[in-house]
Amino acid sequence: MYNHTGNLLLKTALLLAVNNQHDDPSAASKTSLSTNSDPTAVCYGELGCYSTNAPWIADSRPVANHPEAPEKVDPVFCLYTRKNPRECQRLKYEKPETITGSHMVASHRTYIISHGFLENGYKKWIQVMTHRLLAVSDCNVIVVGWEGGSSPPYTQAVANIRLIGTMGAFLVNALHKHLGVRTEWVHAIGHSLGAHLSGYIGNVLKTRFNLTLGRISALDPAEPHFSQTDPVVRLDTSDAMFVDVVHTDAMPFIQGGLGMDEPVGHLDFYPNGGNNQPGCGHGVKEYIKKEEGSFVKGMRRFLGCDHVRSYEYFIESIYDRCAFLAVECDNYENFLAGKCFGCKSELNPDGKQCSKLGFHSVRTAVEAGAEVGQFHPNPDRSLVKLYTITNSQQPFCKSLYRVTVRMSSSKESKEHGGEVGSFRIQIVGTSGQTEFIDLYKEQPFKPGSFHSQVIGGTQVGRVRTVNLIWTHQTTLNILSWRFGIPTVHLESVTVDSLEESSSLQLCPVESQILSSGKETALRPCEGAKTEELFHNT
Repeated sequence: MYNHTGNLLLKTALLLAVNNQHDDPSAASKTSLSTNSDPTAVCYGELGCYSTNAPWIADSRPVANHPEAPEKVDPVFCLYTRKNPRECQRLKYEKPETITGSHMVASHRTYIISHGFLENGYKKWIQVMTHRLLAVSDCNVIVVGWEGGSSPPYTQAVANIRLIGTMGAFLVNALHKHLGVRTEWVHAIGHSLGAHLSGYIGNVLKTRFNLTLGRISALDPAEPHFSQTDPVVRLDTSDAMFVDVVHTDAMPFIQGGLGMDEPVGHLDFYPNGGNNQPGCGHGVKEYIKKEEGSFVKGMRRFLGCDHVRSYEYFIESIYDRCAFLAVECDNYENFLAGKCFGCKSELNPDGKQCSKLGFHSVRTAVEAGAEVGQFHPNPDRSLVKLYTITNSQQPFCKSLYRVTVRMSSSKESKEHGGEVGSFRIQIVGTSGQTEFIDLYKEQPFKPGSFHSQVIGGTQVGRVRTVNLIWTHQTTLNILSWRFGIPTVHLESVTVDSLEESSSLQLCPVESQILSSGKETALRPCEGAKTEELFHNT
């Protein structure tokens, strides 16, 4: 609640910025006016002209500014490699010697990281991402620091990324021209406004230089002034061969969300439904404490916790220590209900598309050979919505399990009737066990009924046993309107593991009758064995 209240305050500030912002006529006078038929355009030499007419202004984008002059925004393109992991080598597209004299290796993959509104290229998360990318491969990392254009008002920053994206495209073209860098091996990673900035790099690279960016990873792309706009205005699938998107703050803008809800990539990931991320409901004091007493850093995290989760998830995914699997589904509710569980394969043609969230999502979207130097083929699908569940703190990645509880339909169970309550489950496997995880909201459990839910937990390997606790809040049986001992009659529990592609049915060891608050052990039912239910693609 506190987090969304804080976000509303931030939104109010942004709206005030929108309503009070006007183009600076003195800035416009330093540029040449467009020679085409658009009198609103302002031009910056070879970097092109920038109109404020449609589609740059629309009902969903009521204010359109010109980008500020190149010397004002003055983006810094810092190169980091294993030879200079902490020292910036500044690249300038208009000065080839800064490119040819750098440590850049044309045959290595290149990553371009772009920050968002109110940030700079030296933020801690960018440093961590850079170091992890260099740790997993000998690559080139270019950080786009555009703090000269990321300051308030928000509407001006929105306009500035059009120009900065163009400058980024000019740099990529220069890398291709002077070093022979293959643009198909260039991967742009952008957070918030930086996601759309990355889209502009790809768009200009294609339209001006007939070159194609290999991949864009958009981390919670900004919603204000981009949602429901023309594709040329925002990030879209035409901006790169492969576009993957992580949505973590996709609540409507008026309700405190900073990120887009609509799918705009080939694969769009919605961890925890795309909003209200676990661990983001704390008060201001808790965030200040986490930031070692810094009020400014703590307040910023309080206001944007959901928003920054996107790059936190992505950074964690780089090391690939956990699968971070997500499943295609039409909405989060159906995903949680287990209606979309199972990955499409030759043995399971009716399954859904599964993919790893984050850095390695390309492996499940294109041929694995693309990771060792082949070009990325274009995915044959787009706007695919995938869902997963995360932890409330690091490590965020969880394994996915579908748990189906089947109530007994025996004569004794029917005579007793149903009960209202909830379950908690612990899954035990060959390599570990989960904590006790809540199953279902409190609800009626009737004889013969079955209930499915997808949960996230620790990776346990092959499922072996289950511990179950059923809880009833009162001794009053509200279904039969009689007083009695709160019990339910359980037939079995089936646990499907997405990671292990397996299914196992388990039965109570002692009795089918479960008493409220008592832990019950379940073992594989007589004759049951682990089945290969589906296979990950």
